[in-house]
Amino acid sequence: MYLTIFLYSCAAVSLLTLMFTWFLSGQFVRTALEEMDKSHEAKMKQVIQSSEFTLQKLRQFALRIYSDESIGLWLSMEKSGESPLALNKAAASVREFMSSEPFIRAIYLINFDLDRIYTSDSSIYSTRDFVDPAMLDYIRHQTTPYLQYVNHEAQGESDLALVVPSAGPRQSYQGYAVILFSKPHLQEYMLQISEEDQNKLYIEGKNGEYILGSADPALAKELGGMRTPEGASGWEWKSGGETWSVRTEQLPTEGWTVYHLSPLSVWQAKVGKIRLEIIGSSVLLLAALLLFLFWQSYRSLKPISDLASHIQSRLGSGHPVLQSPKAGNEVAMIRSGFHSLVEQIEQLDLSMKSSQALVKDDFLRQWILSPGPSKPIREFIEGRTPILGTGWFRMAVIRLESYGRFNEQYDFASRKLLRFSMGNILSEVLANHGYAAETVDFGSDHIVALLSSPAWEGDREQVIAAAEEARGQIRQWLKLEVQAAVSPLLDVEENLPLTYHQLCELTLLRFIHNEDKVFTRDDLERYERGRGSEPDEALLQQVIHSVQLRNEKALEGYWDQLIHQMRELSYEECRLQLTHIIYTIMKSFKHHTPFHGMKSIHAFLDQFATLTEVHSWMYREMLQIMDSHRRKSGSSRREEVAAEMIEYVRNHLHDPNLSVDDIAAHVSMSVNYARQIFKDRFGSSLSDFIANQRIDYAARLLTTTDWTVAEITEQSGFQTKSTFFAAFKRATGMTPNQYRLEKSAGASS
Repeated sequence: MYLTIFLYSCAAVSLLTLMFTWFLSGQFVRTALEEMDKSHEAKMKQVIQSSEFTLQKLRQFALRIYSDESIGLWLSMEKSGESPLALNKAAASVREFMSSEPFIRAIYLINFDLDRIYTSDSSIYSTRDFVDPAMLDYIRHQTTPYLQYVNHEAQGESDLALVVPSAGPRQSYQGYAVILFSKPHLQEYMLQISEEDQNKLYIEGKNGEYILGSADPALAKELGGMRTPEGASGWEWKSGGETWSVRTEQLPTEGWTVYHLSPLSVWQAKVGKIRLEIIGSSVLLLAALLLFLFWQSYRSLKPISDLASHIQSRLGSGHPVLQSPKAGNEVAMIRSGFHSLVEQIEQLDLSMKSSQALVKDDFLRQWILSPGPSKPIREFIEGRTPILGTGWFRMAVIRLESYGRFNEQYDFASRKLLRFSMGNILSEVLANHGYAAETVDFGSDHIVALLSSPAWEGDREQVIAAAEEARGQIRQWLKLEVQAAVSPLLDVEENLPLTYHQLCELTLLRFIHNEDKVFTRDDLERYERGRGSEPDEALLQQVIHSVQLRNEKALEGYWDQLIHQMRELSYEECRLQLTHIIYTIMKSFKHHTPFHGMKSIHAFLDQFATLTEVHSWMYREMLQIMDSHRRKSGSSRREEVAAEMIEYVRNHLHDPNLSVDDIAAHVSMSVNYARQIFKDRFGSSLSDFIANQRIDYAARLLTTTDWTVAEITEQSGFQTKSTFFAAFKRATGMTPNQYRLEKSAGASS
């Protein structure tokens, strides 16, 4: 019944939602276009009113200048009555007018009788050496009506000029006041044009000349040559691949034409974007409604009760949360229990930071990564951990699937806390199965467990069952998908680095065969036997290196060569090589997400009909990895990468083979780029940081332990004793023994 009701409800809700979305988006488009027209019309009216007012005001201001007593006296002065004092008074008036009106760029006072021209920059010229002869020529031949503005260009400046008085044919005056108004100021304050506005606005003169505006003069000229549709104040016009919405109005007093151009593509893009957002929001709303309907049709409070019961059992009957008055309210009890568990996690986090825990983790990492344990490590493992209680032990590796998605979803601190939680779950499950175990976090996509085991292979199935249960618990409580691998019985003399790398390799086998189980060494041997024909490893490494360097041209060349070599192979050999290639690329870029969702390479390859299709698909995926590198090159990503590199160095400091290549591979970057990020963040090279960390760690061991210099050399990651002595003396100015003696003497005194 609930399925039937759910399906009918889905159909009804889907139909109504889609119809409403279609109607709403259509209404929005129509309203947006109407609002655009109204906005442009209002803008034009505002520009007309502002322009009329401003130009009339400036015209009156020009008359005030001309009618000023001091200025008028000098303009009408004849040669015989020339007076410097009159010029000084006129200059003072000019300066006063200049300071009171920001639109004025310059003022010329011209007296033809005196053959003198005074400019607002306090310069005096004769008509022969005047810097603006074009204005003199205009005044002598002007035919414009009374007090009309004209375009004027001189000395690299384009201004709007007004000559007072205006002299028509057969009229002559001896003195003129010329006011030059700044076009940039007029455009900014009169037309209110801003650089961010994608609309174009300009004014065209009576003779089609370009007066003011933000439109390119060439565009204005092209539009000016078009015939305006008769009786239309607005129309659409195409130019240079762009369609413009054009509106025109007349400035009554001046007789100029104002054009307003709006690019329709911008409005269409905005409208289209919002329309898609409306549709997308409606789809999300529909999905939410369908989920709600499903929940309503199959509603039950049992999951909440189960969660409350589980929290109650975990806290214990004597816990203060269960003694509170709200203990009977399941929601309140869950909230209180959650806060209590968070406090416990915080306390566990504090305990993690104790020196003893850090020393134990460091020694366990060194034991796993070193071919043979040193005496101090062996003594510590035997005395402080239960791993060697029976003389035999096993190693287990739990690896996160889709590590790139894990990195994107959680920040650095959250990833560390989740790995800590994984280790706790694994330790608890192993303890429930009777195994004493220690877990180690390597700061990457996996954790390692070392567990004491009886000296017989019969318990292998029990260990596998425990690892399988741990996987289930991690899935249930942490919502993380993990893979697991378990080693055979090991003794203290075993080559642990080899076993460790084999187990890490085993946890990746599901990607090839889609086998959901706990893997053992038998699976690795089966994989090695079935690998068959091998591709050109050198070319494959060049492909990976090209992706790391984000070199698309090199990637295309190497990838084409690699695929070309496979065209002569049989179908089965070709599939085997493709499996190995995809598997190797996936391992090299496990921090990234292009391969998410691929459960089995063999099954995935069945989707393709030809090798060319596989070639194109893989090439696109590698380009996506390169794009991911580019997007994650911001400052926040650099901080996280630098922090991961530091943690990796500190976790592998004792490894004498630790190199910058290993660190770059860990963060899935090219060596040069990893070096650059580290140097930009800390101001020193990555190699110097490793060397300094080794010296600091060795100095700490010299002062806090009684280990021999040879043992400290090994624990600090130096390959030879002589190398250690040379590096230590170069850094401290003393030999290790001298340093130990000096620090001991200082502590005694």
